[in-house]
Amino acid sequence: MIPALAATTTRHQASQERWDAVIVGAGIAGSLSALGLARRGRNVLLIERATFPRHKVCGACLNGDAIAGLRSAGVWDKIEALGGHWLNQYSIRSGLNRANLELPGGHAVSRFAMDHALAESAIAAGAQFLSDTAVTIGNDSPDSPTRSLQDNDGHRYQASVLIAANGLASKPASGDPDDRLVVPADSRIGLGAHWTQLDDPREPMHLSSGVIYMAIAETGYVGLVVTENQVINLAAAVDRAAVQTSGPAQVCHQILHSCGWDLAKQLQSTHFRGTPNLTRRRKIAGGHRLFYVGDSSGYVEPFTGEGMAWAIRAGLAVVPRVDAAIDRWRPDFPQRWTDDLKQTLGKQQRRCRMISRLLRHPVLVRHSVGALSRFPRLGQFAVQQIHRERPVDGSPPIGGE
Repeated sequence: MIPALAATTTRHQASQERWDAVIVGAGIAGSLSALGLARRGRNVLLIERATFPRHKVCGACLNGDAIAGLRSAGVWDKIEALGGHWLNQYSIRSGLNRANLELPGGHAVSRFAMDHALAESAIAAGAQFLSDTAVTIGNDSPDSPTRSLQDNDGHRYQASVLIAANGLASKPASGDPDDRLVVPADSRIGLGAHWTQLDDPREPMHLSSGVIYMAIAETGYVGLVVTENQVINLAAAVDRAAVQTSGPAQVCHQILHSCGWDLAKQLQSTHFRGTPNLTRRRKIAGGHRLFYVGDSSGYVEPFTGEGMAWAIRAGLAVVPRVDAAIDRWRPDFPQRWTDDLKQTLGKQQRRCRMISRLLRHPVLVRHSVGALSRFPRLGQFAVQQIHRERPVDGSPPIGGE
C-alpha cells in the first residue's frame, strides 16, 4: 500500500514566496525537472492538481532509453525496487495474424507507483510540493521579471521561470498565435484501466509477466502488461467516434476479441479513464519565462514505451536550460528550447508518427504482422531501434558556450 504523498507547504505559504522555478504537473517530466533544479540549489515549487498516488492513462512500459535516462538521474534503483517486471517479449496480433518478438530489455511499472516515487525524490532533493491544487497560468507581459499562476482559491504564485509539465491537459498560456496546440482531425484518444489479476484457472485468459500484449484493429489498438502486485495495466489509442458509439469497455473488448483475446469480464467491471486527443504539436514549446515539457510540449501516439522515454529525456534536458534562464532571461529561449526538443525527440516521434499512420490501415497492418511472424529478424531490428539507449543530453545551457 503506497501512502498518500503529503504537501510540504500550504497554498498561502507558497504564494508568499518568489520562486526560482514553479513546475506545474508532478508527472515524469515535472518531477525530474524539479529534482534536477533542486539539486542545483534552486528554490523550486512543484504543483500537482491531483492527490498522490494517482492512476494515469499510460502504457506503463519503460524501454531501454527510458531506463538509461532514469539511471542518469540517479533514480533507477528506486524505480526498480517498486516491484515491476522486466520485459522480454512483445506479442502483437492483428486479426488472425500474430507475431512474438524478443525485447532487448524494458520494464513494466505502474504510473501509480512510479510518479509517487519520482515526486518523493524531488522532495528529498529540496523541492517544495503542493498537491490537490489546480492552477491557471497568467498572461504576463513580455517585460515582466516573473511568470505568475493563480489557483482556484485566488492564491497567486510568482516564479522567475515556469515549467508547464501538465500533460495533455495543457492549454495555451497567452494570446500569442504561436502558443497554440495543433491537433490533427484524425487524432485518437487514450483510454486506460487497471485491475488485479486473479490466479483462477477458470479465467479464459491469463497474462504473463514480462510480456507486452498488443492487439490492433480498425478502431485502434490496445496494450496490456502486468505491473507490480499482479496489476494489469491497459492502455489504448482508439477512435473517438467508436468510444462515443459503444463505450470504452466495449471498444477495447472488440479490439481484443478480434485478435483472439478474451477479457470481457474484467473490462466490464473496471473503471476506465480517458484523455484528450493524443497526437498534437506546438509551434513553439515555450513563451515568456515559460518552458513546455513532456506531453504539454506536443505528443505523438506511442507504441511500446516511447512516451515515457520522451518525458524522461525532456525532463532531464530542460534542467540546464531553466537553470540558465533563472539567472538571465533571453527572448530567444523558447525557440531554442523548441529546437532542443526537435533534436532530442524528433527522430523517435517521426518514427512513431509513421507507425500510427500505418495502424489506420487494417489490411496493411495484418500483412505487416504476418511478415513479422515469417521474418522475425525484421521485427527485432524495428524493436531495437525503438528501445535502444540514446546519449543523455550533455549540451551546454542555452546561451552558454
